[in-house]
This record gives sequence, C-alpha cells and structure tokens, in this order.
Amino acid sequence: MYDQRFGERVPDHLNVDQLRGVEGARVRALYGRLAQQFGVPWQGRKYDPSTWGSGDLANRCLSAATACLYGVTEAAVLAAGFSPALGFIHTGKPLSFVYDIADIYKFETVVPVAFRVASTRPSDPERATRHACRDAFRQTKILDRIIPDIQDLLAAAKLPDLGPFEGAIGPYLPEDDGVNDARDRD
Repeated sequence: MYDQRFGERVPDHLNVDQLRGVEGARVRALYGRLAQQFGVPWQGRKYDPSTWGSGDLANRCLSAATACLYGVTEAAVLAAGFSPALGFIHTGKPLSFVYDIADIYKFETVVPVAFRVASTRPSDPERATRHACRDAFRQTKILDRIIPDIQDLLAAAKLPDLGPFEGAIGPYLPEDDGVNDARDRD
C-alpha cells in the first residue's frame, strides 16, 4: 500500500510505525506545498470532528473532501465483499480498511481539490468541495479503479484463494436480473 501511495519502493527494513512516521512527514510537506501553490493560509491539519464549523477554511474543505472519498471507497469495499474494518495500516476502527484504501487516492484526488476550492473562498465550502470531488472522481475514473486495485494489493500477498466459507449465502439479488443501471437511472 505504501509503495502504491508513494509511487516508489519504501525500504523493507522499516516497520509499520516507522512507515507511519515517513507517511506523516510526507503528508505534512504535501499539505504545505499545496497550500502555497493555491495561496491558502495553512497552519496544519487542525479540526474538531465534534464541531464541524470550527476549523479554518482549508481544514473544512479537507474534511469535506476526505468524507467524500471515504464514502466512495466504502461503497467499493462493500460492493466487492470486503470487510471495511479489515485494516492493515489503520487498525481498530470500523472503517480501517476503507481508510487504508482511500489513502492510496487521497493526494491524487481530494486533497488538491480541497486546497483549490479553499483558494476560491466559496460561501458554502462544504458544498463546493463535494461538487469538486464529484468532478474529480469522474475525471480520475476512481470508481473503475478501486476494486481492481484492492484485488491487486491483496494478490501481492500471494495468499491462497479460500473461496466462500461453508454455509456462505450468495447475493440477495441474482446477478443476471435484467436490471440495466443506465436505464434505471433515467
């Protein structure tokens, strides 16, 4: 996951805590560069999840953007039949795997979007961020990529495919039910 996220091979001798430290330093530097690029005041990633509007403009845009990415990623994780709680980097939370996978795309998609939106100082930053994220998701074709990327990541571990467990129940709706998604949205 780190190799894919950083776009380069990370040293094999680092443990997970050390990798988290490397990641944290890279993330802080990237936030600073994007803030500078877009001319957005930046004092660091500071927000109070219990008081949504308490953060500065950039942090509110970042929170809205990551919420969008987590939603799209969770939908893909669930659609592929994976457990959202099965984390490797993030652990101990109901959405740990969602966070792991979302982090792969975060700096390609929503973080630059959040800083770009913040630079426009919109009257409704959360709404503007959601719309910009929607457009970024379409442009990057993220929905087409998440499930195959998850499969590739898990295949890299070279674990045997155990297939469905005994007593597993198939999908509620049969796969060939004649439903046409494009037609049904009209």
